[in-house]
Amino acid sequence: MSRLPLWACIVATVTFLKLSSCQEKSSDLHCLVTQLFNTVSNLQGALQSFRAVVTNLTTTVQVQEDTIQSQEDQIKAQEENITKISRWILSQFPQSTNKGTGQCGVIQYARRIISFPANEAYGAESFEIDGFLYLMVVSYRASGVYGIDSVIYRFDGATLTTYQTVPTDGALDATYFVIGVERYLAVAQHYGDRTSLGYRVKSQVYKWNGTKFDHFQALSTTGAYDVDFFTIDNQQFLAFANERDTSYSTHSHVYKWTSGQFVLFQSIPSLGAHSVAHIQVAESHFLAVAQFYSGSTYNTDSKIYLWSGAQFEIFQSIPTFGARDVETFSSGRFTFIGFANEYNKATYKRNIDSKVYIWNENEFEEFQSIPTKGATDLEVFKACGQQYVAVANHHDGISSEIPSVIYEVAGAGLRPYQQVTVSSIWTWHSFVLGNNTFLFAGSNSDAKSSAIFKWVG
Repeated sequence: MSRLPLWACIVATVTFLKLSSCQEKSSDLHCLVTQLFNTVSNLQGALQSFRAVVTNLTTTVQVQEDTIQSQEDQIKAQEENITKISRWILSQFPQSTNKGTGQCGVIQYARRIISFPANEAYGAESFEIDGFLYLMVVSYRASGVYGIDSVIYRFDGATLTTYQTVPTDGALDATYFVIGVERYLAVAQHYGDRTSLGYRVKSQVYKWNGTKFDHFQALSTTGAYDVDFFTIDNQQFLAFANERDTSYSTHSHVYKWTSGQFVLFQSIPSLGAHSVAHIQVAESHFLAVAQFYSGSTYNTDSKIYLWSGAQFEIFQSIPTFGARDVETFSSGRFTFIGFANEYNKATYKRNIDSKVYIWNENEFEEFQSIPTKGATDLEVFKACGQQYVAVANHHDGISSEIPSVIYEVAGAGLRPYQQVTVSSIWTWHSFVLGNNTFLFAGSNSDAKSSAIFKWVG
């Protein structure tokens, strides 16, 4: 049995009371009719009020539904825009061209093929001359002695054969380059004890004579850590990252090829510089300097300089933490630079992120953080059409027996691809022989072995 609504019950109760009151006062029929008429009028008024309330509620609900629908439409439109933007970004990055044929299998990785002793191998350089592949392993010191030989090996894809020894003093890096038809090799020397020059030992340039490298020129540097060769508008330059002289506040040097030799072109203020890299974005040229230590803190900004047409001028500061290396690479239409951060003094931690920055048409902005452990080197290489970045994780604060990581450049960033453990690793260097890609991993410990890996699949 259905129930009357509350408002009807109230009206009925009031009507009953009024009729009862009328009967107590008089039996006059006119009184009863009047009261009944008033009750009906009240009932009609109540019904109208109820209808108005229902109409208002209906209107309010409709407005809320329209608002919700509008918001849902806006969210859907935003999601569609985000999807379109994401697809566009992904389309700008080249995807792997590996098809599982020839040298490129579906599963690829770096496999160790050679382990060999090298005296504190902080750097390496490779080059091909007359069909032969050479690998120079740069040695810093042996048993505390800085004046030792670095070795140039000939490599056939399976074995290393000593080809030439080069006398070096605390050497940390080398770069091979060609000017005209002549071949050269520049070596960054950090500390010399042969002639007691200390950090003022000169770096050296060697020239290929057809069968080996002969000494060509000595260049003034102070605690040189890295060297990079590059060309701008048919002008050749050699840039040295200088770590220190009497203090870590010193100058890094840019030399220019002039009249058959290198002459000092520009001195750039630097704080414990450990790496230098030339970067080209369209028609613009930059020089990035990774700064490791100021003399009081490792939390020292690294610097990027812009070529003005006449010299390098300061362009941007990048916050870094004991920066050991800076490298550049491109993917699609985008240009990136990466800084290997080794140490954060504020937290006394080596387990800190290294950073990748992307050119946004105005400056380099932070793009991605990579978890690293005392990172000392970044190496960009290609294998089977895919681009990778190898990170040297040197020390986690407890041990140097830790894995380094090879990242794949995929989609809109770097993703971990493979872990490789080399004791006390300091540097990576990649090179190609025939259709094969190889990686040299240098250990900075006399007691540990360096290694060569082959990319297989």
